[in-house]
Amino acid sequence: MKIITPESLYDIVLLDDARVSPDGAYVAFVHTSVDRSGNKYNRTIWIKDLTDRRAPARPLTASVKDGSPRWSPDGRYLAFISTRDEKPQVFVLPMREPGEARSITAHPNGVEAFEWSPDGKRIAFTARMRTDECEREDEAATKDEGRKTEDGESAPATFKDAWELKREKEQTQHEEEMRLDPRVISRVPYRTGTTFIEDRYAHIYVVDVPASLAEFNAGRAFRLTPNDSAANFAPPVWSADGKTIYSAYTRDPDSGEMFRYADLVRFDAGNTNPHRRGFERIALAGYTCYTPTPSPDGRWLAFDRSFEDPAAYQPATLAIVPLQPDGAADMDHLIDLTDALDRSLVAFAWSPDSRFLYFTLSKDGAINLWRARIPRTPPRARRIEIQQVTQAIQEINDFSAMADGRAVFIASTPGDPSALYELDAQRRIRPLYRPNSRFLAEHSIGRVASVRYRSEGRTIQGWVITPPDFDPRQRYPLVVQMHGGPHVMWGAATRSMWHEFQAMAAAGYVVFYCNPRGSDGYGRDFWHANRGDWGDGPMRDVLRGVDIVVGRGYIDVERMCLTGGSYAGYLTAWIIGRDHRFAAACAQRGVYNLVSMRNTTDVPFFNDREMGGITPWDDAQTLWARSPIALVPNMRTPLLIEHSELDYRVPIEQAEQLFQAMRLQRKVVELVRWPREGHELSRSGEPKHRVERIQRIIRWFNTHARREQ
Repeated sequence: MKIITPESLYDIVLLDDARVSPDGAYVAFVHTSVDRSGNKYNRTIWIKDLTDRRAPARPLTASVKDGSPRWSPDGRYLAFISTRDEKPQVFVLPMREPGEARSITAHPNGVEAFEWSPDGKRIAFTARMRTDECEREDEAATKDEGRKTEDGESAPATFKDAWELKREKEQTQHEEEMRLDPRVISRVPYRTGTTFIEDRYAHIYVVDVPASLAEFNAGRAFRLTPNDSAANFAPPVWSADGKTIYSAYTRDPDSGEMFRYADLVRFDAGNTNPHRRGFERIALAGYTCYTPTPSPDGRWLAFDRSFEDPAAYQPATLAIVPLQPDGAADMDHLIDLTDALDRSLVAFAWSPDSRFLYFTLSKDGAINLWRARIPRTPPRARRIEIQQVTQAIQEINDFSAMADGRAVFIASTPGDPSALYELDAQRRIRPLYRPNSRFLAEHSIGRVASVRYRSEGRTIQGWVITPPDFDPRQRYPLVVQMHGGPHVMWGAATRSMWHEFQAMAAAGYVVFYCNPRGSDGYGRDFWHANRGDWGDGPMRDVLRGVDIVVGRGYIDVERMCLTGGSYAGYLTAWIIGRDHRFAAACAQRGVYNLVSMRNTTDVPFFNDREMGGITPWDDAQTLWARSPIALVPNMRTPLLIEHSELDYRVPIEQAEQLFQAMRLQRKVVELVRWPREGHELSRSGEPKHRVERIQRIIRWFNTHARREQ
């Protein structure tokens, strides 16, 4: 049997975005593989026949740049977003007759998200626009109104040949470069991910779908959102009657908050007047609300909400409200479905018959499927029956429900990083498509075992992964992995870490990880238990787990290593500044100086609330005392620091400060700077970088933990 190595990343396939057809006969999904020679990812749309289990899953598209499959309401077409023509546009593929996929949008800035109207005749989508671009668009729309023919049709567009189109494209690129030379910043946040936010914001458009894909789509998309928008509108969702479009929009664009103060909003889906654009807010006092989703029968509006606690961020819950005939939401009769469960909402979706609202929750190291039985009218007691549908050791990444009680979902398990499953009406889980089956049959997998222990009155859940050839009579080096967030939850089947954990186990290390205080999945009290205490409290939870594993007798205490990213980069540096048991450590994309971090990150208020409301102007000394960089004089563990140069969540100045402080004090330290990468390097960075990152960490541990080569 082969062992899993860092290079195994090139052989692992991941699935996403499963969507069952309206008749329940097929499921479409995104299939992502790695192109090693091109150092990129291939994303294609695949399909699986649900009526014939023996029929293999097969690809529908071949451009390797496709995603977001969405069935038309009648199942005749499958729409998706593709970047095959550079800018992402919505393409439509006929499913019941021969034909090629054709683009039905042509937005100059590309499409971000979209949804079919209930009658299948229109598509709503989001695209980013500047104020001046909106102004020119409105002027063109006004002129088009004046040029309409007697039968109400717009005059045909002016034909442009390839030379004219190429010249226009080059002119636009030049103007864009000059516009940003120099770049002028007047708002925050002004950068996120790996790019500057600029001054383009997501607007909502509606475009007609041609009656036949053989016809040229001459319809111009019209914008519903006003020109004075100063923030992004959330992806649009249609009402059941097609008259209303729901979205979400920030209450205060100048607040500097990216994840708070949002209200649900609704639009008249038929408003084509460029001079009367507007929307109605559906406010809920004291709450931030997102993802409005009407039931297919038009009776209910589901959405996720989180309490706007001025002192701390709160986990999201799932709520429903009755809808009035005109599309208005009756917020006075709100029912919160998941608040009493005291677990964080992950995702939700209606069953096609509106009888059930399905959702996933983070709970005790797993993400499983639940459902609420929805009445046709508001219940008097506001209590609704809720059932946990699956209880497996898994992480459900996406799901799609059917009217007959079945569901299709994508999940990771301890033995498989990504597969497609069916949940039948008797709640039995059966695999539909396992793209990694051959890889898994050829490779040895480290065993994953759960461990629970007490730490200062709290029950901590952790896991131990042993090498494939594990012998409990031998002694092994240990790698302690820690999660970021800090309110993240890891489990036995965490997809984002599956390959890395197994590669380290195959390299001969026992891997231990846990969910210390502050982690998601164990209730609000546990979630808030590290507020104002990112260091010592979680450190004791982690080290207590290390003691438990060491006590089993198969760990070489002279060869223990420590690593983590983001918040866990912070915790890595904090621990080696307070404890000297580790032979080597690697701090990745971490926060090390809370004073400077506050005004360089794209989420400054997150830091404030996590630290108990303290800002550098309130109490810089306390923030410094809580910063790992303050512990540099006490650090002895050889430290590898990894950071991405385009990380705007935790800017690289954090790594630069820690590296220089340690180096000037003659500590053993090395800094690796990853060009072109951001905060998500380990999950979605360039494949070559992701492989080399794991190689470097293992090599650092091998060197400084004195492991035999």
